[in-house]
Amino acid sequence: MNRFLPLLAITLLALVLPACTTNLQQKESFLREAGFRAVKPSTPAQVSRVQTLPQGHITQVTRKGKTLFVLADAKQNLLFIGGNPQFERYQQILYTKKVDSAIANEKADKMLENDWGGWGGMMDPFFGGPMMMY
Repeated sequence: MNRFLPLLAITLLALVLPACTTNLQQKESFLREAGFRAVKPSTPAQVSRVQTLPQGHITQVTRKGKTLFVLADAKQNLLFIGGNPQFERYQQILYTKKVDSAIANEKADKMLENDWGGWGGMMDPFFGGPMMMY
């Protein structure tokens, strides 16, 4: 039994670690996919500015008459910057991911229903649940 504990621990870690992707990491991935640039602040003033921005939230900023969308990640010392086209693409990506997720959930529900046979017509007419046979 003791021989298998390290193997079991490694297997569990391999399964759990990919699921540890944070919401911020996922958001940053979608921003990169949409064409946002990741910029690393280099001066102390820039680093200070990144830390004062709302962390993990996309903020609309106007700079030199141009509208930009920025996401600050002070932990990684990064700033994701994009314009209107990139922000619109980001919203499309989010919508697509949400729709794909809903379709996958619906398919899983139908598969589960088919596997269980939908209770085989044994539904309680008053409460909508399965009939209890006593």
